[in-house]
Amino acid sequence: MTTSAPSKLLDALLFVYVIAVLIASFMIAPMHDYALYFAHWDLILSGGDPWAKIDAPNAYGPVYNFFALPYALNSQLPKLIFVSCWLAIVIYTVRKFSALQNVSAAVKWLFAAFWLLNPFFIVSTSFYGFNDSLVALLCFLGVLLAVKGSSKTSLLILTVGVLTKIYPLFLLPFLNKGWKDIRRNILVFVVMLFVAYLITYLIWGPSFLVAFGKANGRNPTLFSIMMFLYSDYFPFKSIGSVLISLNKPLALGAVFFVFMRFRKEKLEQHAAFLAGFTALLMFYKAGQQQFYLAYFAIFAAWVVIEFRKELPNMKAFYAVLLLGFWMMLMAGVVYPLTSYMSGEYLWIRQVIGLPTFILLCIVFKQLIFPSELKNVTQHDS
Repeated sequence: MTTSAPSKLLDALLFVYVIAVLIASFMIAPMHDYALYFAHWDLILSGGDPWAKIDAPNAYGPVYNFFALPYALNSQLPKLIFVSCWLAIVIYTVRKFSALQNVSAAVKWLFAAFWLLNPFFIVSTSFYGFNDSLVALLCFLGVLLAVKGSSKTSLLILTVGVLTKIYPLFLLPFLNKGWKDIRRNILVFVVMLFVAYLITYLIWGPSFLVAFGKANGRNPTLFSIMMFLYSDYFPFKSIGSVLISLNKPLALGAVFFVFMRFRKEKLEQHAAFLAGFTALLMFYKAGQQQFYLAYFAIFAAWVVIEFRKELPNMKAFYAVLLLGFWMMLMAGVVYPLTSYMSGEYLWIRQVIGLPTFILLCIVFKQLIFPSELKNVTQHDS
């Protein structure tokens, strides 16, 4: 693969885009999860416990509590930080992709539009201000550093992600293949977690355990296949109940399957990261849209690495783009325009997990068992 410098026009457009998004993010009034964060940060600033039982349960780790400090300066400042994390991923990825010389101009424009104009990303960051943008950046950096050979630094970054929200934990198995390195990673991870939560305990007591209970005890939601099995639209209730109860073993088993293919060198490391997170989303019952910010950040890292080849896996590439356009339609358009799918639109919430699951299965297949690769990327004529 050969690359060239991104055009000055593209850099100018990206600069204008960043400024416009940041200004819009600051001007848009707090809503959705971001408005709920205020209750936790207010508790911290008043000397209270951020995991105290209030109307907005705190399901996050101790790193999230640090954002009470910028919040004290301006209530919109944490959102600007979260949005900036997402913009860093987008700008880096778009610039890298635009500099490729073995990809057609049409594919480059499609890819740029996917990141810059996708309502799913805009709604999730500028409007809803999800803190998952921070976790997404940590996942993005963790994957890039691991593939570069800096697994220790990657482990540190991903651990910070786990201390914000738990799901980067499922990326850790793909840091190294050898059992010696894996045992070392587990030891380092446990020690870092112990130190972090010991400090948390000394400040706020054992209330941080509420976050683990919140994540474990919730019902199936939104984009998870388990939500469809939980709904009135799945006719086999007894089968659905059994599968829902098995969501954790199914998710862990699928991730373990990816890990074993990675260990046996049947799967490249960057593909293992993306396939492993795909496997998690296929079966886990929590299907909130914000988790997909981290997913597409991992995809961005996969693209940056995969397109170093002359023959990248284009079928997997287009499969993830298709999933992204589906999320654009559902979470970026239908979700906000139907008052969060409430009232008569509740049926949408109950069925969208099925097509999402099918799309995830397609991505999973293309990553784990790729078809014979053909050079479908061409130079401009």
